[in-house]
Order: sequence, then structure tokens, then C-alpha cells
Amino acid sequence: KKYAIFITALFCVFLFGFGAAFFLLPDKEFSEQENRYLTQFKVPTWETLKSGQFMEDFEEYVIDQFPLRDEWIRLKSRSERTLGKQENNKVYFGADGQTLFAHFTRPSHEELAKRVEYVNQLAAKTDVPVYFALIPDKSYVWADLLPAHAPNVDDGSLLADAQALCSGDVTWIDLALSGDDVFYRTDHHWSTMGAYQGYQAIAQALNGFYTTPEGEPALASDSFYGTTWSSAGAGWVKPDSIYTMVAEEGIAVTRYPEGQPVAGELYDETWLEKKDKYSMFLGGNQPLCIIQNPEASTDRKLLIVRDSYTDSLAPFLAQDYAEIHLIDLRYCKIPPSTYIQENGIDQALVLYSAANFASDNNLFLLGLG
Repeated sequence: KKYAIFITALFCVFLFGFGAAFFLLPDKEFSEQENRYLTQFKVPTWETLKSGQFMEDFEEYVIDQFPLRDEWIRLKSRSERTLGKQENNKVYFGADGQTLFAHFTRPSHEELAKRVEYVNQLAAKTDVPVYFALIPDKSYVWADLLPAHAPNVDDGSLLADAQALCSGDVTWIDLALSGDDVFYRTDHHWSTMGAYQGYQAIAQALNGFYTTPEGEPALASDSFYGTTWSSAGAGWVKPDSIYTMVAEEGIAVTRYPEGQPVAGELYDETWLEKKDKYSMFLGGNQPLCIIQNPEASTDRKLLIVRDSYTDSLAPFLAQDYAEIHLIDLRYCKIPPSTYIQENGIDQALVLYSAANFASDNNLFLLGLG
């Protein structure tokens, strides 16, 4: 009887305590742990109530705003691992116990063809050479570390099919990454070493040469935990290290976070004091960024239509181009063909990770103009 009373009391404290905390605590707008904006409460309307959309939105809101959310994610992750499960919250636990893999979803062949066709349309609308490359997913490059029979992974077919779908006006660049240091183990991005391998292939295709940075890689941080680690709640995994390889002296960076020019840096070290340390490269996501180097190997201008992977690649390319223009179609709605014409661009590169190319809903802008 005493045990039953204890369990009942504990249940009431848990139920009403967390319920009260949920309503009393202020909502959080952004999760630094997960590096994303959290769902906010949406006032119901007759239409959303009738369609059921309000309940779907409210469920997401409760999940995102639940008290001690981060602690519950970590507890669930440890429980899943103790029970012998190989994933948590759409993240696989690597066989080495230290590598995390986010689920990879391959689009249908029809969807992929539509997305590559946007790249073909860009090449048809402009007179400058257009290059196209996709960065393979970590689950493809490090397939030997995946749990056995993991279904949601990159098998390399997306890259092969994308290459086959390119028109004759588009030059495909094969990014064949290899080695045990080309990705962060707690994040989806390629590491500085992976970006350097990508740079070698890209520069060779664009210019016929690549520049070897002087000196050894410099450690910027040894306490980086990426977004994959945050999603998995894998508290037992060790942090990653972030390195730089290119000196930023003489290189000017101009950011356009809200449409107006702001002085930036190749390496914004203020981000090293935050959770999202990868944003040290160029200062993180932004609509437009222009890098100028008067001492570059060439006087050409390069446009890169990109995602966040390019942030750690850009310092290497800055050695070779007088100007590099980086546009992110998620925030910059100018058709690339128009931008090329208005800014005297000499070459254009469409560069995405395989996962982002499969999911970005703004690629249609490539075909406009």
C-alpha cells in the first residue's frame, strides 16, 4: 500500500509539476543546443481547428517547448543505447561509439531529375561556364562505421544519377572524399580536411591547378559539438576539433545578413564562444557574402550557389579568385543568372551537400532570369 501511494504521488508530481512548468515558463524562440528555431504557439482559427492543423501545430509546440527538453533527449539516447538500439531521434550510433550519422533521405528519380534540370536551365541562361558538384553524405564515405542494415543512408546512387542527368552545358565535378578526418563526427558538415579535398577537385576542374596552403593546420577549437550530436543526445561522444588552414591576411569579407553590407571575416572567432562553432567560418548562414583578394592567383570572379558546407571551403578558393560571390537561395531570392550578368561573374559553381540538394525547396530560382 505504501508503495502504491508513493507511485501515485510520484506520478502526480510528474504530471502536474511538468504541466505547471510548461505553462509558467516562457517559451524559447531558439535552441542553441540544436541550432534551430523552436515551434511557437499558433492561435487557433476555425479553419485550423476544422482541418486538424491546429492539433498538429500544437503537438510540435509542446514537443519543442517541453521543460528540460535537452535533458530528456539525452536520457532517451542513453536508454536506447543501453537497450542495444542503434539510433535515436533519426541519428545512427556509429560502430566506433564516437561517430554519429543523421538519416539520409534519397529523393525519387523524378524529383532528382527536376532539381538537376534547374541547374541545366541556369547553364542555358548564361554565357559563363557552369559547374556542378554534390558533396557525398558522411554515411556514404564512412559506410563501414554504420550499424548493420541501416536503411536511411547514402549509397552513392544520388550522385551517379545527378551526374547522368546533367546537360552538355554543365560540367560535373566528382568529389571523392576519403580518410578518417574528412567529416566531423558530431556534425553533418565536412571538416576542414574534407573541405580541402573538395577544394583540390574543384580548383583543378575550374582552373587546372590548386594552391597548397602554407604552414600546418591551426587548431581553432577542440570542443565542438555539432547538430547531429544535439539531435541524438549522445552525451558519451567526445567533441570534435575545428582547424583553419588558410591565412586571412589581405582578404576582405563583406557580409549581407540583412541586405546591407557589413564587414566580416574568414574566421569569426566570436562564434567559438557559442554552441554553433561551425559558424566561425564566414559568420554562418547569410543571403550573400563577397570575398575579395587582390593578391589572388587570378583576377576572375566566381559565383557559388551554395549551402553551409561552402563556408569552410571558401578560404581555400579565396587564394585563387579576386572575388568570390556566395549566395544562399534560402535567403537570397535573386535568380543566379541575373546576378551573374549584373556583377560580371566569370564562372559559376552550384555546390550542395547531397542531403541539402535533395531537400532545398528554393532550387527553382536557378532556372529563373
